[in-house]
Amino acid sequence: MLNVMWYKGTVPKIWNDDFKNFDYTRQPITGKEADTWREQGYTHETTTGKMYDSRNVMPDWVSKVAEMINLHNTGFVIYRMDTLDIMPTHVDHFNTYCRVFKQQRKDVRRAIVFLEDWKPGHYFEVGGRAVTDYVAGEYVLWHPDVPHAASNIGIDPRYTLQITGTLF
Repeated sequence: MLNVMWYKGTVPKIWNDDFKNFDYTRQPITGKEADTWREQGYTHETTTGKMYDSRNVMPDWVSKVAEMINLHNTGFVIYRMDTLDIMPTHVDHFNTYCRVFKQQRKDVRRAIVFLEDWKPGHYFEVGGRAVTDYVAGEYVLWHPDVPHAASNIGIDPRYTLQITGTLF
C-alpha cells in the first residue's frame, strides 16, 4: 500500500447515524482553484459541500476509524453533500495540515470513508476512476498528488468522513 497512489479498503461500521444531525457549515472555495473551475465552465455559486470539522467536538469513533486505516497525526472533517453539490477534480494542498502537524506534504495521506451505503447519484472519483456501489465502511486512501472529485446528483445527502494524516 505504501508505494501505490491510491488504495481501497474497508473498515467495520462502528458508528450510528448521529452525524446526520451535526451543525454543518459551507466554506467557500476561493482563489486560484475557484478561478480554474470557473474557466472550466463550473458556474455553481458554491462548490464543495457542508462540513463539520475538527473545530467541533468529534465523535469518538472517528479516531478509531483512523487507527483501523493506520493513520496518525489526524485531522477530521465529516462532509455532507446535498443535491447538486460538486467538488470538481482537484489535488489537495495540505498547507494548514502540514503547518499544524509539522509534516511534509509527501508524507500526508487522505482517506474518505463512506458513512452510508451508496445511493443513486452519489459519485466519487480518484485517480481518474469512479468509485460507486460502495457500502458503509469502504474507504479510499490516496497520496497527496492524486486528483480526485466528488458530487451528488442524487436526492439523498451523501455523507463521508475525511481523514488527513500520516501512515503508521
